[in-house]
Amino acid sequence: MQRAIGKTARRAGVGLTLAAITALGTTGAVAAEIEVWHADSLAGPMRALKAAYELKNPGVTVNLTSGVSKPLAERILKGEVCDVFVPSSPAVVDDDLMGKPIGGAGRLAATWYVVVSANEMAIITAKGNPLGIAKVGDLVKPGVRFARVTGEKDLATGRTIEFIKRAAALEGTPELAQRIIDSAPANAEKPISVPITVNAVRQGNADAGVVYYSAAVAAKADVDIVRFPASVNMSEAIRNAALVPGTAKNVVDGIGFVAYLITPEAQTIFASTGQPPVVPAIRRGTVPAEIR
Repeated sequence: MQRAIGKTARRAGVGLTLAAITALGTTGAVAAEIEVWHADSLAGPMRALKAAYELKNPGVTVNLTSGVSKPLAERILKGEVCDVFVPSSPAVVDDDLMGKPIGGAGRLAATWYVVVSANEMAIITAKGNPLGIAKVGDLVKPGVRFARVTGEKDLATGRTIEFIKRAAALEGTPELAQRIIDSAPANAEKPISVPITVNAVRQGNADAGVVYYSAAVAAKADVDIVRFPASVNMSEAIRNAALVPGTAKNVVDGIGFVAYLITPEAQTIFASTGQPPVVPAIRRGTVPAEIR
């Protein structure tokens, strides 16, 4: 009887050992999750970066949450767990998080960030561009259904409007800008985001729309892209930041992920997904030493 019990115990011990080895993974890394919140304009790049990072770090899972930068920042200020925040403008960090106390937590929402990539505004059309849209002025052609971002807190709203004004002026028809903007009126109760604009064109509910170039690249199988010169595409003003906020639960892996975003491999991914990397990355605040 004792011999049988001892044998059973030994088997149980082997089972526990194997389970522990499995949990550690072949590289000895403990399984971990990183909650990454990012601007919806970064959806394409972040999917590619997630895949590459997980491949390099077995046992680590990157969970992506996409949304509008400012509302995501507001959620961090309220204390929601976020290990890495990647907004579509450093101003969101500076204005909404930097040095600001997290509600009831006694910690600061942000004390540092790095600027990792850039973007630009572009026009997307139905696949094959059947209406021959080649410039902003073509958006007022008879029958063209135009879609744009309209959310009050969405940075893409103001960027779209400024892009249209710049492009129309460059084309010598500044008077058309307001007509184009008004052809897709804003409705505060039903704000239009970048993903909604892309889907409207992809699904045939609009003939053209203005979105971030990275969002256009992510949808390139279903849409055509019309790009514009740097003098009008807002590329000088659009920058993406990355940080580990004060609500992070997994600080160590969060810092590791941000550090990865400025590596040559990640910079190549940014470039291939429509977001030119900022090299060298711009640092603000007390950036951890691990992020070189």
